[in-house]
Amino acid sequence: MKRLLGLLRHGQGLRHLPVVYSAFAANPLRLTFSGLRGGPVDVSRDHCPVSLRPLILGLRLPETIVQPPSQLTLEISEANAKPITLARIELGLQGTVPLMKDSLHLFRTTRSWNRTAPPIARWVRYVLAWQHARDAVRRGDRLLMSAADLRALNAYYISARPVYLVGVSHDKLVNLFPMDLVAPLGSGDFVLALRATSPAIDVIEASRRIAMSGAPAAYMRAIYELGAQHRRTTIDLDALGFSVTRSRLFGLPVLAGAGLVRELSVQTLHRIGSHVLFVCRVEDEQGHTEAQLAHVSAMYAERLTRMKQPYQALTDT
Repeated sequence: MKRLLGLLRHGQGLRHLPVVYSAFAANPLRLTFSGLRGGPVDVSRDHCPVSLRPLILGLRLPETIVQPPSQLTLEISEANAKPITLARIELGLQGTVPLMKDSLHLFRTTRSWNRTAPPIARWVRYVLAWQHARDAVRRGDRLLMSAADLRALNAYYISARPVYLVGVSHDKLVNLFPMDLVAPLGSGDFVLALRATSPAIDVIEASRRIAMSGAPAAYMRAIYELGAQHRRTTIDLDALGFSVTRSRLFGLPVLAGAGLVRELSVQTLHRIGSHVLFVCRVEDEQGHTEAQLAHVSAMYAERLTRMKQPYQALTDT
């Protein structure tokens, strides 16, 4: 009863579940962009989140695209012979960001539909999300996402997002923090969207360098504790709950071990909504993180459970 009262008061119906990424990487979904005069475009490997308030998604598309009169939509479906549409997000074009090849087109989400949960369960969660958004100011949530954006974001997170530890340094300032608003693009660019209030933005602007480590699922608790580093100017690397070393090319803080390390040079940055988008080039990459932490829509994870499709959920206990 206490938990029920807490839900009614604070909401939080649309959770993103921590999972091991490998099962989702092995069974990828198809993301299709529709509404263009030339027909649908598969953007499964060419999408990224750009801003959370307002919710803006980036899709890599040819530079010649123009806003057509028909409705623009992003559909998320199972990638099999008879695909089932799991979610649909309506989009409105907001602008473009140049890439090495083509452009990253920025789309504001306008409406969304999610079919991964039964109607009653889905609408209960939507009511809780509305309450969560309404309570944001009293709760001290500075992001203040709308209920509609929370619904669209949850639909977008049907496509699981792997988590990375991002290491930055300049002069005497050093930081290491987790991110999942990152993505490789088919153009060869790598993009990251960091909240505009993060002190790390000044460090990245000054150094123009970033190092990323794959975040191991086994370190989930310590990684979540690092989330507070987004608000700090610099940290003590020796006080972390795991071993840290320096990257091979730039000497930035990365997770010690044989996991993935990717070093990036920042080409351009763009302030968009609540976040700053960094468009980067991969300068060095080595290793692989076997059991990487990721986030996925809890409603979609529950659908996989009902369909008896295996995946590994994580608990912070």
